[in-house]
Amino acid sequence: MVAPWPMYFGGDGSNLEARLLADGLGFQVAIAPNVALLDCQQAAERSARKARLGLWRQSPVLAPQQIRRSGFALVSGTVSQVRRNQGGLWIDLQGGLVLNIALRQLPTFDQKQLARLQGAQVEARGWVLDRSQRAGVKAGQARWMLPLTHPGMLKVIAR
Repeated sequence: MVAPWPMYFGGDGSNLEARLLADGLGFQVAIAPNVALLDCQQAAERSARKARLGLWRQSPVLAPQQIRRSGFALVSGTVSQVRRNQGGLWIDLQGGLVLNIALRQLPTFDQKQLARLQGAQVEARGWVLDRSQRAGVKAGQARWMLPLTHPGMLKVIAR
C-alpha cells in the first residue's frame, strides 16, 4: 500500500502520529480537511488514556473554571444552554466557557445530537480564546470561547 501521506508513516508502514498518541506524547486533534486518520488517532489516544501513559498519568482535562489562558485545552463540563444565532451554534458550559460552531461548519455535525446536549456532560478539545482581550465580553457572556470546527472536537461523556 502506498501511504497517502508518506511523512506520517514509518519505514515499516506504521502511523507515526498514532504511535506518539499511543505513548501519551500528545493530544489527538481533528482539523478538517486532515481527518482521514481520525479514527486511528482517537483509538491510539484512548489506549494511552486507559493505560495512563505520558500526559495521561495525571488527567490534563480541565473544568471550564480552571481555564487561565488562551491556547490548546481539553475541557470537560456540563452543558447549561444551547442556542443558535447569526454567529452559529453556541453551547454554554457551566463554569464560564462557551463552545461555538460557526454556521458554515454546522452541516458536518450531528444536528440531532446537538439539539439534545442541554444537561449533558461533554468533553471538548481545541484552542480556547479569551474574548475579554478583543472587543470585550458583554454582560452574561462567557469570557472563554472554544471554536469547534469538526465533530471530532466534541464528545458526549454522559447524558
